[in-house]
Amino acid sequence: MNNKTQDQVPDLSGKVVSINMVDDDCNTDLVDPRFEIQAGRMFIVGTTPDGASHSNWAAGCTCAVAWDRVTDYLVFDSVEHYTSATRKSAEGDQGAAQA
Repeated sequence: MNNKTQDQVPDLSGKVVSINMVDDDCNTDLVDPRFEIQAGRMFIVGTTPDGASHSNWAAGCTCAVAWDRVTDYLVFDSVEHYTSATRKSAEGDQGAAQA
């Protein structure tokens, strides 16, 4: 990645991001993401956090998302912030199911 490209992408070091993509109903969460050029395309690459899915099947795996597919994303300051938010979301889902 050249210096001009680096100036155009956010520095998400140490953060957790939750990404929404074009034509995808679920989000993708990444710990400590970075930007990489792969096969001529920009990707955001990070590690799948613990608790990112109900079965946790991909926790700890490297994941890459094509940046041109991203529609929006949330930034969490830390894994602890992310975990707290996902816990609140799960509690809200349980409350809605009981109503």
